[in-house]
Amino acid sequence: MRLAQIDVTVRENLSRLNRNDPDYAIDTLPRGDGTPHVEGEGPFFELVIDDDGMERSRETVDGHELLFRILRRETRLMAMAAERETRTVVAPGWLTALRRWWPNALEGLVGSDDYSRATWIDAHIQLMTHLRSDWGARVRTENDAMLRRYPLTKVEHENFRRLDLSNFGIK
Repeated sequence: MRLAQIDVTVRENLSRLNRNDPDYAIDTLPRGDGTPHVEGEGPFFELVIDDDGMERSRETVDGHELLFRILRRETRLMAMAAERETRTVVAPGWLTALRRWWPNALEGLVGSDDYSRATWIDAHIQLMTHLRSDWGARVRTENDAMLRRYPLTKVEHENFRRLDLSNFGIK
């Protein structure tokens, strides 16, 4: 696969998730913020992570692997954004009183919410499965390995909720 073919295929897959972004482009230059970028035109590519002006990692991948990695990252960001939009934050009563004198004081720093990694992980698997069942299975396997090493907390288990992904064309 050539980079142009991967770009077209990424756009096609994102449109299957109702994300038609005419400005989407595969990063080919380092941003310096840890965002992966691609070097090469194919059939093999260098997937590079550059952070604070230093190269953190470089890996040679073929076009099919690059396609998977790009879509895995994009769908993870979509799943995490969907979880964030449905998150409920409960602030303590004393903060409400403080807001009268100091608007937005301690916003997001005090209180509790219903965050759970399990929520966005489940959504991420569903998004990737919608694109290709083997991709969904691979993401599930990767997340299972991560959760064995860093298990969900009791609160994360309790706060798990299944997201409505109908905006992405998933019923």
